[in-house]
Amino acid sequence: MNEIITLGKLIPLINDIPDYPREINEIAKSIKGDSFDVSSIADYITGKKTFLDVFCNLNPDIVRSKDIKKRIVEAISKLDNTSLRNILFTCSLLSLNINEMTDLVLKKIIMSSYICKDIIDKVNFYRKTKHNPENFFLYALFHDIGELFTAFYFPERMKDELMKNPNHIDFSHINNIVAHNEAGYMMARKWMLPSIFSYICLNHNKLEYRKFTADFIYIINAIAVSDAVALELLNYETPFTNSWDVGHSIYKIGLREDDIYTESGIIGSSEKKSIKILSLFNLR
Repeated sequence: MNEIITLGKLIPLINDIPDYPREINEIAKSIKGDSFDVSSIADYITGKKTFLDVFCNLNPDIVRSKDIKKRIVEAISKLDNTSLRNILFTCSLLSLNINEMTDLVLKKIIMSSYICKDIIDKVNFYRKTKHNPENFFLYALFHDIGELFTAFYFPERMKDELMKNPNHIDFSHINNIVAHNEAGYMMARKWMLPSIFSYICLNHNKLEYRKFTADFIYIINAIAVSDAVALELLNYETPFTNSWDVGHSIYKIGLREDDIYTESGIIGSSEKKSIKILSLFNLR
């Protein structure tokens, strides 16, 4: 039987994983301030194949154009600032997509992040709250980078664990390989992400830990709901346990199950939207 990879053995692997593209943070700040230089962003995208491929999906004319930068500027101009930032942040993880298992994890992570934003928009609408949907998008985007780490380094073992049942993919077995919360925490520290992200990586599964602040409990329950919805839309196994179910977390964030599972589909039209989002990032 394969042993669990100890934290001591993770350190050299964490050190060797590709660095987070720090330029994205600076670009995102400039976009948020509404005073960004479209030309310099287009230059950055042109020089990064992963980013360029995504923008080619946004505007197929880029591939056929003699002036690629001009077409990228046009693609950027069609996006609102929030969408542009979210696409760039998402692209920052795609460089780690190197095999079948990283592809599988990224599908879940990216779908979960966009769903989390939609959920918070719905909470704000119904409850007249003022949560920042973009913050929740990022919380969900980075919360499971420990799973991405496992898929990056141990794809065969991960495949064996997640696909024990040929009828579905079950992420609940991933910790049989690596303690993904701790791995995610170490990655977030290596990438020098804000401390809230490393804290979420480490603690996002501790939904009933009463010593957390009310704000943090809200964040991790919102992520839990978005993860469950993403798993369902992808036809992965949803991790119901005796101590937690999706309905409880939906209640904790101030919604009802009918607000998530609506007559027109999960969170309205999320199913259709999710397919387009994954296609944009070459995840099918």
